[in-house]
Parts: sequence; structure tokens; C-alpha cells
Amino acid sequence: MMEQGLVAAAMTGRIDKVRDLLAQGVDVNSKNGSGRSALHLAAFNGNLLTVHALLSAGADVNQVDARGATPLMDASAFGHLEVVELLVRAGSDVNMKDTVGNTALNLAGKGGQAMITELLIAAGAVEETEPTEEEDK
Repeated sequence: MMEQGLVAAAMTGRIDKVRDLLAQGVDVNSKNGSGRSALHLAAFNGNLLTVHALLSAGADVNQVDARGATPLMDASAFGHLEVVELLVRAGSDVNMKDTVGNTALNLAGKGGQAMITELLIAAGAVEETEPTEEEDK
């Protein structure tokens, strides 16, 4: 149950609780019922300090949720530039695809995140065509 506590604390940016749970030995790659890890939720919500603490504790930067999304995809889609920078520096695969073929670059573009788009391209992200309806099934 402490694993769910870590996921909840990461989602809300409760950095002291995150550090406390990690110090108690809770699995840094704990996931919720949707396969979303503490790192996914911290990235999704732009919780920079939490992302940093999770990465420092050995979180898998390229872990995927039930949709195949990575923490980098979440941060890119929602405009969290500093989190994207941190994840890229930590070794995120900028060209991973989710279950429908989206990459972090596609998602940043759809969200109108120009600075993130530039950062991802500079980090080696490759522009691809939009996912087709066929891939969506």
C-alpha cells in the first residue's frame, strides 16, 4: 500500500512524502491501476522537484503506462519545459511511440508547445507523419 502512497505523493508534488517513502524502501517504479508510475504523474503535473527526486532514486525514465506513454510524452504534451529538459538529460528516448504511434514530439506539437518541440528536435527527435486511423485501431 505504501507504493500507492508514493504514486499519490508524486502526483500532488508532496516532495517530503516522496523522499520519506523512498527512504523507507518503497519501489521507485511503483504504478497505479492504470500502469502510471510515480514518475509519469509527477511529469504529467510538472512537479520538477519530485521528478528529480524519483530520477535520483533510480526511476526508469522510459517506463510506459497502459497506453504506451512515457513520462516524457506526458511532460511534453502539457508544456512542462523544465521537466522535459530534466527527462531528456536523464536519458529519455525521445522517439518512443505510444500504442497509437504518438511520440513526445507529436504530442508537444499538438499541444502548441513550440519551445518543447525545439528542445526535442535538438535532442534527436524525428518528425514523423501523423498516426493514421488504421494505427488507431
